[in-house]
Amino acid sequence: MDRTKYINAEKKHKRTNVGFSVLLLSLFAVYCAVMYAMTGGLCALKGLIGIPCPGCGGTRALLHLARGDISGCIELNPSAPLIFLCLLNQIRVNYFNRGNKQLAGILLFVSVVIALVLYLIRMKLYFPYREPYVFYDNSLLCRILRALQIK
Repeated sequence: MDRTKYINAEKKHKRTNVGFSVLLLSLFAVYCAVMYAMTGGLCALKGLIGIPCPGCGGTRALLHLARGDISGCIELNPSAPLIFLCLLNQIRVNYFNRGNKQLAGILLFVSVVIALVLYLIRMKLYFPYREPYVFYDNSLLCRILRALQIK
């Protein structure tokens, strides 16, 4: 009798996880559609305010790294490979139960802090003149400010 309760509880838990995953994917799809319609892109900070976020250039940096272009990767976003590796480690630890969860969390936290420090340094050195740290003048805030000036 206890075994059937356990099996039923496990099935219910799996259904809840699938439902939660579908909900998250649906919310992400709505976010993407709304952000793209409002700002022409998916980055909230760049699309709404006009300044790049710490992750700007990360996808292009990883593509450069995959092609073996390390200097191109570092130029676009030096923290992208570090964050990517830490996220892969989080997946390994949390979903495949390999490794220490506490250590993986500490590594992810440290890599995010490093990424934020690099972001501040790069904003000081490169903004708004060097890609990907350019000002996006078609952001929602800029469009609102331009509309208010017309009156």
